[in-house]
Amino acid sequence: MNTLLLSTTLAICASSASADIYQWHDGDGDGSLWLSNSYVEPYVELSGQILWWANLPFANLHHATFVYTDLSYANLYGANLSAADMSFANLFESNLGQTDLAFTNFFGANLQSSNIEDANMFYADFSDANLYDLGNWESAFWLAARYNANTIFPEGMNPDDYAMIEIEIPAPSVLFLYGVGTILKKRRR
Repeated sequence: MNTLLLSTTLAICASSASADIYQWHDGDGDGSLWLSNSYVEPYVELSGQILWWANLPFANLHHATFVYTDLSYANLYGANLSAADMSFANLFESNLGQTDLAFTNFFGANLQSSNIEDANMFYADFSDANLYDLGNWESAFWLAARYNANTIFPEGMNPDDYAMIEIEIPAPSVLFLYGVGTILKKRRR
């Protein structure tokens, strides 16, 4: 009897630990709630999902994929998103305070009006990203974070002051000349 009770208890605990259903906040006040049965774990694939008002403080989502995911108003405070792919993700007004974003790819992402207080941005890629009106950017760790000429910075932020690295956007004519040169070199042989 005790063995049956123990195994039933373990089965219930094990299933709830790996596949929780998360209920999102009714942010627009219309009485509707978002439900998601997505796994919240490292390496999870969440591309293209609408996860408005997701409440995931301290979540462990390193190496997760969020390409084109809408995380507007999400609470990711203290989460581990290191090496995640957030290309073209929408993080409008999200809370990324004390979040580990080291090596994360934010190519083309929208972080407008998000809070990044004390976040770790080490070697993150912000090429083509919108960082306009970013909150608490002064306290974030930006060392070696990458950006390009299309990155939109918050007012008053100079990337050189934070040891960020600019990635040059190659001109199309340079790539064309390189390709022509390579073809001609192969023809001569």
